[in-house]
Amino acid sequence: MPRGELTLFVGNMFANKTGSLMNYVETMREFANKKVLILKPQTDTRSGIKSIKNFHGKAMEAFEISPKKPFASLNIIAKEERRLGKKLDAIAFDEVQFFRIESKFFNLVAELLQRGYNVIAAGLMLDFRGEPFGSTPLLFTLCANVNAVHILTPYCKKCGNSAPLPQRLINGNPAPYTSPLIKVGGKETYEARCYACYELPDRPKFN
Repeated sequence: MPRGELTLFVGNMFANKTGSLMNYVETMREFANKKVLILKPQTDTRSGIKSIKNFHGKAMEAFEISPKKPFASLNIIAKEERRLGKKLDAIAFDEVQFFRIESKFFNLVAELLQRGYNVIAAGLMLDFRGEPFGSTPLLFTLCANVNAVHILTPYCKKCGNSAPLPQRLINGNPAPYTSPLIKVGGKETYEARCYACYELPDRPKFN
């Protein structure tokens, strides 16, 4: 059985990663007649229950799994294939940054590819501290070539330049480094910032 292919949509917040994933899935379904299953971590509450949603409010049905137990996806996949009476062509995951390294999400994706499924994934590359976020960076190593990776970058809220960093705000002020890593939110909590405009109080100093 030939190995599946991994396609990544990664980058900063407000770069339309989810929208890009949805467009990719929609194209596969409508024009290639492919069966694609969408999954997301339960941590993602911003898009509502059992759905993913783009900036414009368009939604697609998605199954939810615990971010600590991504291998539960295999049971959902098996159940859907029994319902369809055929094998799924692709599995899509949104908000993959919420799957921490210790959850073995990387191993799940590697296993799905080995079983011949194509995998589409979208997620943040960096957290609000400007550090690698969850399993997203690990997935780069599973891509067959550079063309499989789509790095999406929005514009800085302050100056309009390219903005690779998510700026978390607390009451309008930059959140300190010591803030909790996970805080689900939208424009009320985050801004896209460039390196010049990004602020991180209490950042550790390395000598």
